[in-house]
Amino acid sequence: MSTKQMVDAIVDRSQAILADGDVRQRTQTFASYALSNFRGGIGKSTLSFNLAYEVSQQYRTLLLDTCSQRNFSQNILGEDLFGVEKNIYDVLIQQIAGTSKVDPEELLMAVKSSCAPFKTGKTSYIIPGSTELYLFPSLLYSTLAQYSQLQTNLGKEASKRVVNSIKTAIEEASVLAKPDKVIIDTSPFFGGATHLSWVAADALIVPVRVDQHSIEALRLTLRMLTDKSLDFHRFNKQAGTDHQPLVHAIVMTHCGWNRQKANTPDSSTRFFVEQAVDIAKEFPGIFTEDNVGDCFYLLDDFHSSGRISGNQRIPISRLVSGRKYPVDNQRLEVNPSVDRYKKELWNLATDL
Repeated sequence: MSTKQMVDAIVDRSQAILADGDVRQRTQTFASYALSNFRGGIGKSTLSFNLAYEVSQQYRTLLLDTCSQRNFSQNILGEDLFGVEKNIYDVLIQQIAGTSKVDPEELLMAVKSSCAPFKTGKTSYIIPGSTELYLFPSLLYSTLAQYSQLQTNLGKEASKRVVNSIKTAIEEASVLAKPDKVIIDTSPFFGGATHLSWVAADALIVPVRVDQHSIEALRLTLRMLTDKSLDFHRFNKQAGTDHQPLVHAIVMTHCGWNRQKANTPDSSTRFFVEQAVDIAKEFPGIFTEDNVGDCFYLLDDFHSSGRISGNQRIPISRLVSGRKYPVDNQRLEVNPSVDRYKKELWNLATDL
């Protein structure tokens, strides 16, 4: 299938979603997902927050924040974040040192008690993020470098413990959380906790803003995922693991729409979607569908809704068009496009 045909099919599916038509369901879903792309400022944490909400309406969820900015944790926990005693950094240090197991009761925070909208859904827990993750990559890779000098079996076992740190944390936290789904918000940089998140995740959700920098970040993300000479596979090989998450969704964000033709992307959006599809076709075998076009999703431009959602900690599906909210000393109004965004988010969430 040509790129044009794939993009036509992506647009047709998007139009069906917006028209509440009969939309295809994915052939497979997974237990754990990491949201990841090597560029900041694309709305990744806002998307993570909203997907967490949508998924939690049907499934018990375990959420992890492995980004040093902690935006995901802030969206979920609000002021409760400042009372956190244990976070993901504490877990990683314990795992690397091999000192003790994770105590889920000390680590997990119930989402419902911190974020009111989640009270309508299933039980959800979060492992909060930490600003100390900013310096974690140097600790992680210096530790792995030391272990590479040990005798073969000792070095491999120690490396395996480190590389599987987040995976082990999820397994131990799941004793209490009992999640059906796990959602991990990662850093826009690969090194450190993002690496460990990829080892823990079954599949990736890759947000890509419709601009050239994000398109190049997509190529870098997929290359890091597949190139055996780069850090992800190189250190995993040292640890004796060959796990590679699949790419379940490429989510094109901030899409613009043709004003003359309803539910049709404008020429600029289509241009970037075509580029993203071309890049995806360069990496066969790592997507969860044979036709990579089936892994693409189009999301409207956030407009004011994304800022309001993050600042007020209100899922987009709970926002009402026309209502105003205070954000950074301004009164922002929910743009009418929020109604389109709700349908797009719901469709993506139901395919997880």
